[in-house]
Amino acid sequence: MHRTLLTNLLIPIAIIAAGLAGSTLHAEEPGNASTDSATTAMATDWRRASADIRQLATRYAAPSVSVAIIKDGDILFAQALGLQDIASGTLATTATQYGIGSIVKSFTSGLAGSMIGDDLLSLSDAPATFLEGLDLRTPDLAQHLRVSHLLTQTSGLPFMDGSLAFFPEANQIDLVDRLPYFEASCRVGDCWSYNNLNFVMLDMILESIGEQSKSELLDERLLKPAGLDETLSSTEAFKASPSAATGYGMAQGQPQATSVEYLYGEHIYTTASDLARWLDLWMSDGGGVIPPDYAQAAIATQTITDGAAPDSDAPGIYLFGYGYGWQTLSFEGHYLVRHGGNENGFTAHSAFIPAQRLGVVTLTNQQNSILPNIVNDLLLRRILDLGAPAISDYPVNVNDVATLISEQEAQLAWVETLKLGMTEEDLVGNYAAEGYGRIKVALRNQTLMLSTPGAEFILVPQGDKRFGLAAIDHVPLGIVMDFFQVEFGTDQLTMNIASEPVVFTRLE
Repeated sequence: MHRTLLTNLLIPIAIIAAGLAGSTLHAEEPGNASTDSATTAMATDWRRASADIRQLATRYAAPSVSVAIIKDGDILFAQALGLQDIASGTLATTATQYGIGSIVKSFTSGLAGSMIGDDLLSLSDAPATFLEGLDLRTPDLAQHLRVSHLLTQTSGLPFMDGSLAFFPEANQIDLVDRLPYFEASCRVGDCWSYNNLNFVMLDMILESIGEQSKSELLDERLLKPAGLDETLSSTEAFKASPSAATGYGMAQGQPQATSVEYLYGEHIYTTASDLARWLDLWMSDGGGVIPPDYAQAAIATQTITDGAAPDSDAPGIYLFGYGYGWQTLSFEGHYLVRHGGNENGFTAHSAFIPAQRLGVVTLTNQQNSILPNIVNDLLLRRILDLGAPAISDYPVNVNDVATLISEQEAQLAWVETLKLGMTEEDLVGNYAAEGYGRIKVALRNQTLMLSTPGAEFILVPQGDKRFGLAAIDHVPLGIVMDFFQVEFGTDQLTMNIASEPVVFTRLE
């Protein structure tokens, strides 16, 4: 990783030549800097910043990008470029709402803080206190796990991403029954590892305490008190919103619409300005919404995630850490707090410097893109007078999404399967694995289908009873289909959805 950029560590990156010939990005006029802003911010050339953001978005062929900068509680700058929806030609505005992926972890953290402030929860509480039937396979994990470990990503909980993604439950609490099938990833508190299960378990705890859905808890405890009126706390509300951006992924150099992703507890969709106000809440001792002591602790470095010496080409960026749902680092002499997010069709990045009460947010409806990271890097360097690279020196990094195939291509895949000597009897049936769930393989309309509770996939032969995954329709799961393989054996199949391939046994 090149530490000069505020790169989201969680996004897989592949370099492609992006660009739509002759495309023009509409821009909503950027807001003006507040007269109360600090001298460095006032000295920023906002017209130049606006032009540079446009140039970066054009290089990325991003459908749209929305940016906001906040200083001392005031929105200094807000701008939207491009299209909220390509098919209809709807222009993006500063009121356009985007998915923010894992930045929702900061909202989960804030929700936990509000309950701690009401003496409903403590950092030292054991999750088993609130989750009936919680059974953890590793004795050390069962005995020592605490809420603080979940918030700091030091729990040692098992990695279950393959189980969560391919076999989602309607309710998060139903995942508890799977935990006994997985070993701990490390001793509690001994290692830091980014694991979505930490915050899924926090969601379970918060819903158990509040006796409400997380969406309802967010509305009542955070969004309304904080005045985040353009922020939505549920996927259904986002789908119904006229301001909702359509999400896109790049496929062979062109934007392809994606489905809205099914996410455990990560149901926040917002505007750049509202998310900037959320940053300011953390920079102002919780803004009367989150207890001050908790807010300060949440953005402090509770654990070191990377203490290696800085790179020679970026000596000012080092000491990466984690608070409660926030990442921290030393950035050119400034203590910086940040988080990024990536989900179907959307990428987001937020960063703030508490000592200056300065925050930047960039959102885009382009999946697997580091455009938001680059825009924030550029803006922070300009505002802080640190010297920014030339626009042409910033990379164009976007990870392609799988291209949808046609029904005809799906049927040809079955013809190819038969040519390789595999038969319907060899493949079709119901399969199951403990800790995961059931898979159904069926031949439908001359197409070999693999179905999980989350989605349906087309099986495309790769030889030697190995298949890749493809889809005719958009898949509502955060899955990089090109990565996964299915291999059939005698009365079983395996899928590479964990560190070791998972064996699913054929059911009678």
